[in-house]
Amino acid sequence: MTAERVLTPTPTAYRWRWPALAALLLGEAMNLLDATIVQVAAPAIHADLGGPVSGIQWFTTAYTLPFAVLLITGGRLGDIAGRKRLFVIGVAGFMLASVACAVAPSVGLLIAFRALQGGAAAVIIPQTIGLIKAMFTGPEMARALGSIGPVMGLAAVCGPVLGGVLTHADLFGSSWRAAFLVNVPLSLVVLALTPRLLESRAPQRPTLDLAGTLLAMAGIGLVVRPLIGADLAALSGWSWAAVAAGLCLTAVFAVHQRRVAGAGRSPRAATAPAMPRASRTSRPVTSPRAAVCTDSSADRGRRSARR
Repeated sequence: MTAERVLTPTPTAYRWRWPALAALLLGEAMNLLDATIVQVAAPAIHADLGGPVSGIQWFTTAYTLPFAVLLITGGRLGDIAGRKRLFVIGVAGFMLASVACAVAPSVGLLIAFRALQGGAAAVIIPQTIGLIKAMFTGPEMARALGSIGPVMGLAAVCGPVLGGVLTHADLFGSSWRAAFLVNVPLSLVVLALTPRLLESRAPQRPTLDLAGTLLAMAGIGLVVRPLIGADLAALSGWSWAAVAAGLCLTAVFAVHQRRVAGAGRSPRAATAPAMPRASRTSRPVTSPRAAVCTDSSADRGRRSARR
């Protein structure tokens, strides 16, 4: 039997894929840098703005909670509206929220702006892998995806150091505010590179689970809010009631997710009926590679019959 090879054309690599990858990695690192920088700058922020000691914990918690809860929603929005578009919106929103944090005159406003920062980060981070897959193929995709870990590790190491340097340097009298202003030049660099990104979205438009998102936010918020900076032995009845309500909402969220998952399976089964047995056993061959294999198998069968 003569072996036949079917040559497939090699796709042309995207020309600007490496500058685009730099934008994605810098966007990822910027978010982790901000989280670690603020942890170091938190005591200086509290000394300047005052407020309760629990405010120090809220400087970080107000960022991480919206980030964690909205992460899946941010990914869904990218699938629907386009990952490049959401990435640009997230970076621009993160930069504006950073400026707002830097000029915040009170603890309450700073915590609110930190929540906006976390929401913007939840829009940025989920787009990275999808955009990398749209621009890279083969071994280069593996290298691009593998570069995320080292960059994030470097950001985690540099963040506390940079936070201490910026806080104690007191550049132009900015003190802790420089910890937020450092995000502005980083964001501008990312935005300057974003035109090199390729637009990418899901082939099938997903749906947003707004009810699930609201349930998760309310449940987690009610549980965490009374526990931040509190002495468990001194919690009031209203605080325990809020925790209980949050746990109940979390249980409702779990039931809601099971119901949504069950409903999601039914439409897919209805819209993709099983293939009839006849069509499974006698379907036409459309692939050149499959055609070569089919012809070779037929030749072997004919030779065996003649023997």
